[in-house]
Order: sequence, then structure tokens, then C-alpha cells
Amino acid sequence: MTNVLIVDDEKIEREGLKYLLSREEGERNVFEASNGKQALQIIRQALNVLRSEEIDFLLTDIKMPHMDGLELSRRAKEENPALQIIIFSGYSDFTFAQEAIRYGVTEYILKPVNPEDFHKVIQKAEKVIEQRKKKESREIKEKNFLQQYFLQNYLYSGKLETLEKAKDMIDLDKWNGWHCGILIESDVAFFDTAEENLENEIQKELRRVYFYLNLNARQSLLLFQDVYCDYQLVANHLYNYMKRKYRDSFYLAVSRKFEGCECLPEILEQLEQQMEEKFYHPEKHVFSNEDDVL
Repeated sequence: MTNVLIVDDEKIEREGLKYLLSREEGERNVFEASNGKQALQIIRQALNVLRSEEIDFLLTDIKMPHMDGLELSRRAKEENPALQIIIFSGYSDFTFAQEAIRYGVTEYILKPVNPEDFHKVIQKAEKVIEQRKKKESREIKEKNFLQQYFLQNYLYSGKLETLEKAKDMIDLDKWNGWHCGILIESDVAFFDTAEENLENEIQKELRRVYFYLNLNARQSLLLFQDVYCDYQLVANHLYNYMKRKYRDSFYLAVSRKFEGCECLPEILEQLEQQMEEKFYHPEKHVFSNEDDVL
């Protein structure tokens, strides 16, 4: 799935590009903007929400109010250097093409758009995007494996030498950026059979970035960065989502706020102790680090 942003101050032109895109194979989310200023805002918002929702390539006219296509291309590339950009213009001035290339534009196409030329350009851009995403996915999986290996080892051993070994292969600053944990527990071996995209599905539902660690068949741990968030509300939201979607029985425990990765084993122990409350309050499903049981 690729995310495409079409930018043109003429609605009929945007509709024409949408039609040409609809004839191409593959699935796309299509966004629209009527000028460069609006388009830049969409690009920034997409980057700030989730990495998976960023704009993959930009189809833009050159001549537009507020911010033209060349300025948009320059500023969009600053926001996202990997962005593929295709510029359309009715002006066959070579200086436009030169300027576009200088700003990192992938292709320059004259209007009216020839469908065959459009097809070739889209295929080329999406091939580059696909290769980049595969490479990024492979690198992320490798990094996540190391993170999970060292983190699980440290959580259960509490040995500081584990941190010493880890810092040579992973970025421990990320661990130090975590400030709250939520432990999810199921009555069944849910996490052995959970969907592969469970982590992404939860992330989309919560609209928050977190680190996901599957501890065992019945437990997973979520580690969050935001210091000022009310994580009891987040846990309630997550419980309702899990119950609604999977219909299994889940229990969640919310940790106290913490600083520094050295205390992570203590945090897990605290979460495990909170989870014991489910035997005394079987009707409850979300437990906080405070006196009140939710």
C-alpha cells in the first residue's frame, strides 16, 4: 500500500490524475491538496502520526497559489528525503526541468498527460518505493530482534552486564526514553496465535508510538515514551479494543512512571504483582500502580 498526494489548484486536474492512478495495479491511499502550502501540511501531519502513514510520493503541478510546485518539492524533500516527486506542468521550459532535478524531483511530465508516459513514471516511482520499504523493513526487523533479545534477557536477569553488552549493538538511549509500561495478559495462549500485524493494529488504534515485546504465550509488554500521558486511560482504551476485536479475556496492568532503563526489571516485577490482583478482583480487567483498581 502506497500513500500518494496529488497537488493541483484545479479540481478537474486532480480528478484526472486520480483516474489515471485508478487504472494502475496495486492499492493506494490518495490524498489531495489544492496548493503547496496545504500539501506541505499534509506531508508533515503524516510524518508526525505514524511512519506507515507517511506520503510515499507526490504528484504536483508547478504553477499554484501560495506555494508553487518547485518550492513545495524543495521543502517536502527537507521533510522526507525519501519522498518520490513527480511534477506536471503545461510549460515546456527546460529551466523548470533543471530546477526540478536540483530539488530532487524524480520525473517532470508535460500536460496534457500522456497515459502511457504516466504509467511508466508511476511504475518507476513505485518500484523505488517498494525496494526502499523492503530494505527498511529488513533493517527494522534486525534491530527489533536485537532489542527484544537483550531487553527480555535484562528484564528477567536484572544483570547490568547485559546492558553493557547491549550498548555495543543497540541504542540504549531509546530504552532510556521509555517512561511507562503496560503489561497485557490473556487467560489463553493468545500471543502464540495472534496475528502477525498485532503490533501495528494496536499502534493504529492507540495512535501512539511504543515498543512491543512479547514475553511469552500469555503476556506482552508495551513501553511508552510520553511522560505526560494518562496511561490508565490508554489501558482502558486498549482493553476495550482487545475485548471488542478478539473476544478473549484480557487483563492489563499499568506501571508507575519511571526514568532510566536500569529500573526496567523492577518495573516488570511491579507489573506482575499488580496482575495478581485479578485473582482478588475477577470482575476487573485494568489495574493501575495506584491504590484504585479500574
